[in-house]
Parts: sequence; structure tokens; C-alpha cells
Amino acid sequence: MGIERDQVVRTALRLLDENGLEKLSLRRLAGELGVQAPALYWHVPSKRALLDHMTDVIVAPLVPELAGPSDPAAWPDWLRRTAGLLHEALLAHRDGGAVALGAGLHRAVALGAVAERIVEVLHEAAGLDLADASRGAGTVLQLVIGRTVEEQALTDVTPEALAEVRSRFPSMAAALALRQGPDDDAASFRFAVDLLVEGLRAVAPPDRAD
Repeated sequence: MGIERDQVVRTALRLLDENGLEKLSLRRLAGELGVQAPALYWHVPSKRALLDHMTDVIVAPLVPELAGPSDPAAWPDWLRRTAGLLHEALLAHRDGGAVALGAGLHRAVALGAVAERIVEVLHEAAGLDLADASRGAGTVLQLVIGRTVEEQALTDVTPEALAEVRSRFPSMAAALALRQGPDDDAASFRFAVDLLVEGLRAVAPPDRAD
């Protein structure tokens, strides 16, 4: 019986959640689907292609949520919400950030749609010229994906490793002691997005900054 690309990608996402990205291979995926590895190449000619299609499935539910702000002046809040939704979508899958890292938008079409919408809002609502709007959109994606990769990579830090960091970097250790708690990752993400939004305000025309 033949296989469809959607079946391939959704099986890959299940294996990702069960075992992580490091153990996801085309050979293992083929075995799970009960086919030989060459049978996958028609749908996913490389692991990069597979990751791109996985990114597309992960991000696709966001796209209907991303209508631009009804009030152009509300673009900063819209951008914060959009960044938050993308962050949540990537966090919903084990190693979701690493899957999306370096994705090709010709296959990760939903991620491309998010980027396109951000460009439109930064250009039309925030008043950035089109080149800067595209740079801003790229920066938003880089921040969200990179931050997600970092969060997901640091889940297994040992007490010994933390003690070593504290002994070498006392200022950071003191700061981290003030940030203890289950909500620190979320607060740190919001802080990073706020910094980015304020930077975009600074380059927006004065009548569009608020």
C-alpha cells in the first residue's frame, strides 16, 4: 500500500515527540511506516526536506489566527501576540525549535505565511519601509525560533553543571537566584520580545511608533 506525505510527516512528528530530533532518521521513519527508505524519497528527498514539512504542519494552525490588527496603532501588541503564538506552537513539540531552525520557506509554507504577515503589518501598520519590514520579520522569526531552541536544549542541566556556572559567573548566579520559579522562561521570552518591539518602534516613523 502506498504512503502519502501527510502520513509520513505526522508519523515523523510522533517519533519526534517520543524520541527527540537526534534519534529521528529517514531509516527509522521508514521502518515505522513499514516501507523501505527509498519509498520516502518521493515525498521527502532529504532529512532537511522532512524537517521543513514538519515545520509546516507545526505552524499551520497559527495562520488563520494572524489577521492584521484592526487598529494600525495596535501593531506592537499584535506582534507580541504573534511571537507568543509561534513560540507556543514550537514548544508544543519536543525539539520543535530545532526542527524549524533553518527551515526553507518553499516547503515550510506556513512559516513563510507568518513571515509574510509580519512584513505586511510592519510595512503597512508600523510604517517601516519594505526592506526594513522584511528585516524586522526575519528578526522576529530568529528570536522566537532561537529562543525556543535554547529553552528546549536546557531542560536537562544537572545540579553539578549549575553549581559550576555559579562558581564561575557570580553576577549571573546572583541574577538567576532572583529569577527562580516556573514562570521564568515565559517572563524571559516576553522580555526579549518587548526589547525587539521597542527596537522596531525606534525605527518606525514617529506617527506610527505608538
